[in-house]
Amino acid sequence: MRLTNDRLKKIDTRKEKNIKILFTFIILFISITFLAGCSDLSSSSSDFYETAEVTKVVDGDTINVQINGKDYKVRMIGVDTPETVHPSKPVQFYGREASDYTKKNLTDKTVYLQKDVSDTDKYGRLLRYVWTAAPSSDNPSEEEIIESMYNANLVKNGYAHAYTYQPNSRYSDLFSKLQSSAREKNIGLWNPDLEKKFNNGNSGEKNISTNSKKSSDATSNKIKGNKKSKIYHLPGSKTYSQVSEKNAVYFDTEQDAIDAGYKKSGN
Repeated sequence: MRLTNDRLKKIDTRKEKNIKILFTFIILFISITFLAGCSDLSSSSSDFYETAEVTKVVDGDTINVQINGKDYKVRMIGVDTPETVHPSKPVQFYGREASDYTKKNLTDKTVYLQKDVSDTDKYGRLLRYVWTAAPSSDNPSEEEIIESMYNANLVKNGYAHAYTYQPNSRYSDLFSKLQSSAREKNIGLWNPDLEKKFNNGNSGEKNISTNSKKSSDATSNKIKGNKKSKIYHLPGSKTYSQVSEKNAVYFDTEQDAIDAGYKKSGN
């Protein structure tokens, strides 16, 4: 009887050891997996940007990307390139050039997406600043923005209009300055000779490709604010057209303008 009890004790002891070893391996495996996951996450994103792979360029200011294996469409903030794929508008002046430029520079590239205020637009597209090199902080210098942010690159080189659409206006002042510089240098879509040639080549179509017309089409139904006076103007009002594009910001509703600190014009 004693021998039998001793053998049972030995068996129980072995079982306990095996269970402890197995438990140790499980804990070790979970720890390694967790640390590896943290390492992958930290290498691909940060608190203020997310890493993405460009899978398709739709047009000058819109791209398709993959983030952690999921597909998204991204609309670049603060800029507006001429139309090339709009369902109800013809190809606009310098639209093909802007689209080709983005295809050349972003196709199959790794990019870094920085958010402003809004996450998506009404079409479900991510609203982002697109960086070709990871920004060093959430408040990068002007030099770093001009060097590595693709949105700024488009405006600087005359492929896009600076287009402030509240509440996403973090870099609107810099974009306006880059646009003024491009216009003064007659770069890209600000080149009157190129625009005249384009218009002559499309003389048989209704021409909606001029810069002034494009700007009007894109914003004519928006509430317009003056970022200097902090006053907003309703479409159709007497003072609406008096706000220069350099100082203009746009809102969907009056409440959006009020929330941004603007007061209604008396006219």
